[in-house]
Amino acid sequence: MLICNNLRCERGEKLVFDHLGFCLQSGSLLILKGANGSGKTTLLKILSGILSADSGEILWDGLLIKDNNNFKNDLMVIGHKSGVKQDATVYENLEFWANLYGTELLLPAALSFYDLTKFSGVPAGMLSAGWQRRVALARLIVAPCRLWMLDEPTNFLDEEAVILTANLIETRVKQGGIVIVASHIMTSAVASHTLWMGDFR
Repeated sequence: MLICNNLRCERGEKLVFDHLGFCLQSGSLLILKGANGSGKTTLLKILSGILSADSGEILWDGLLIKDNNNFKNDLMVIGHKSGVKQDATVYENLEFWANLYGTELLLPAALSFYDLTKFSGVPAGMLSAGWQRRVALARLIVAPCRLWMLDEPTNFLDEEAVILTANLIETRVKQGGIVIVASHIMTSAVASHTLWMGDFR
């Protein structure tokens, strides 16, 4: 379970959000909505422990995330940028995560799901932004963590890959995972919660 209590964030003299809170149990999908600059990315960074809130607390399985030794292993973050290693091949990019989680047997499935098998030996930096995004999202298959935080995951994707990503998210939620997606366009067929960033200013 992920619980956020009364989060407040300021940047410089600007209030980004205040009195922000929610509780997500296993099998939950939360979609963060708001215009560019509304604080979606900032909130994800705070939830993942990259940034600190000015006040409030975040608990994972009943413990503050800074005191929870399991939190980092339970979390997978796909940021606004794809974050792939440009000089490494597509296969090597995914192999890194598979080795980390001991899921080498899932590599063929990850490559196949996003139609990356034909590019497995190609340096990721040679691919278009859309295909690099597919490589980044394929991490979710080889690192099936309990908690996913995704920042605009459909950026640069074509229609086919958008549908694949939506299906992947919905499958993870149905399996009991918790997924938080920052997106100004995404909708979902599974039961989900929507948090409007503008409501917390």
